[in-house]
Order: sequence, then C-alpha cells, then structure tokens
Amino acid sequence: MNELPAALEELSRRLWDERRVVTYLLFKLTVTKLLLAADERRFVPDALKEVDRTVELLRDGEAKRDEAVRDLAGMWRVDPELLTLNELTRRSPPPFDHVFNEHRMAFEGLSAEIEQVATQNRSLARTDLGEVQGTLDQLTGASQVSVSTYDAQGQVGYGRRVGDRIREAL
Repeated sequence: MNELPAALEELSRRLWDERRVVTYLLFKLTVTKLLLAADERRFVPDALKEVDRTVELLRDGEAKRDEAVRDLAGMWRVDPELLTLNELTRRSPPPFDHVFNEHRMAFEGLSAEIEQVATQNRSLARTDLGEVQGTLDQLTGASQVSVSTYDAQGQVGYGRRVGDRIREAL
C-alpha cells in the first residue's frame, strides 16, 4: 500500500476536524455576542466557558494536525515548517491539491468572521464585563502560546496567541 495517499488523507481529515471546531468557535462567539447585545449578562459566564472549551478542542486538534504534517514531511523529506497549506496545494497530487486549497480558503474566511464577531463582542463588553474582555483578549490578543497552525498565507506559525492563529489561519 502506498503510504503517501494515506498520509494526505489523514492530514485532510485532521484539517476537516479543525474546520469544524473553528466553525463551532464562531458559533459560540456569535451566541456570546447575542447574549451581550440582549444584555443577558447572567448567561455570559456560561457562554464564555463554552468558548474556552472550544478553544481547548482547537488546541487538541492543532496538535493532531501537527503530527499528521510531521508524518507527511518525513515522507517528502522536508522540514514540517515548510509544509504550509499553499505548499501542500502545490506538492499534492489531485484531488488533494484541490482539497488543501479549499481548506486554506475556508480557514481564511472563518478567520475573518471570527475577528469580526470578536471585535463586536469586545465593543459590547466594554460596559464593565471584565471577564468577557479577558476571554476575548485570550482569543484575539493575549499572550497565551500554543502549538503551531497555519497563517493566512499558508505559512506555519508557532507560539502565537489563539486569536492570532485563528485570525491568520488557518
């Protein structure tokens, strides 16, 4: 059995999993925005806990994706940091070239949406919801470091904040 198609399939599966989690994160941020807009402060802490849980799921998915990238990089005998989504699109045979390009475009779109909702949430939270501000800062600007992910140019980024990774993503 040829290992390359299996490795490409595994990486694609990991990226699909990440896309689902990033989409779910967008959903949770949107729910938080609606709660803030409706001035339903009693539910905001629960919504923020859900956002935090989703961010943890994203971190777990990134670690699994990193492993799949390392496996593929070993087969191609390249540095895993060089296997950006753009590079995966360029190197991969059909249909994987198309699949990785679709992942790249989807992550770019989700990143932009998350940034927009986070900005709206931050604006709504300015009243005096320090807890909300802290969680949003974690997503879009605090100093929390995590595993690598792809930026908007399809480059691997290490040690970035959760929000930076999402914003540049994937």
